Amino acid sequence: MNQDRLSFVSNGHRLEGTLRLPDRGVPAPCVVLCHGFGSYDDDIGGFIRMADFLAESGLASFRFSFSGSHPYPDKGTIRPASQWVSDALAAVARVGQESGVEPTRIGLLGISVGGGVVVQAAALSRDVRCVVALAPVADGAAWLEHRWSLTRGKAAWQQFVADVEADHRAVVLGQPSRRVRHFDVQALPDETSWNALLARFPQALGELTLESVWDTLSFKPAFYAHAITQPLCLIHGDADDSVPVEHSRRIHERAAGAKVLHLLRGAPHCPWQTPFEPQVQRLALEWFQQWLA
Repeated sequence: MNQDRLSFVSNGHRLEGTLRLPDRGVPAPCVVLCHGFGSYDDDIGGFIRMADFLAESGLASFRFSFSGSHPYPDKGTIRPASQWVSDALAAVARVGQESGVEPTRIGLLGISVGGGVVVQAAALSRDVRCVVALAPVADGAAWLEHRWSLTRGKAAWQQFVADVEADHRAVVLGQPSRRVRHFDVQALPDETSWNALLARFPQALGELTLESVWDTLSFKPAFYAHAITQPLCLIHGDADDSVPVEHSRRIHERAAGAKVLHLLRGAPHCPWQTPFEPQVQRLALEWFQQWLA
């Protein structure tokens, strides 16, 4: 297996990831893989398999952990709106300096919040050739409100937002942000299943700061979609109970360049280790082969 660990710096944060190269001996197009909310570089194994799948077809990939994620000392302080887009573009700049990568043929693939990140990053950079967004979050506040409304109700959501705002006021006075359970941030429905997931993948965030939630509430990739001129492929399951399909539709309607929206009948939010994973891999590969060639 042809892969290396790389480090790079984004706004003062030292980050790291894995570059997976195909066995072809010449510079290859590369896909930068961007994980979801509370996840890490391998995205519970899905990005390892995606990297292998891309390599078999002659494409390189670079999967890394966003700032505030595992394995960094500031784990639990994620900032999708104010930091993650910069992280993604720094990853593009870093991987483009590798001899095994063709620097003018770099694409982005992201899932969930990472899907929103790649949309916003592409709108801000000419170094990104094309994009695949899997179940992207178009609006952080709307996403979290949807989750809370499903499981805990509007009143509980309003109280949670009030707690986040109070915490932010304390932070700007120099106090540390309070840490809360990731389970509660997303208002997840099944604590037993969540605990089992954490036991299986301890790299995922078990807790995070309320300041991380504050930042997520201002995450608005849909506002940038009109500035995307690169080819954009959106893939979304119509049985997604985490991020409604409307998030992909909003981005698709506003995107200015070549675009396609694939709605997968019966597919959940996360395709990894489901019958839909091969289909997602194939659709992503076809888009990258078309636009990174």
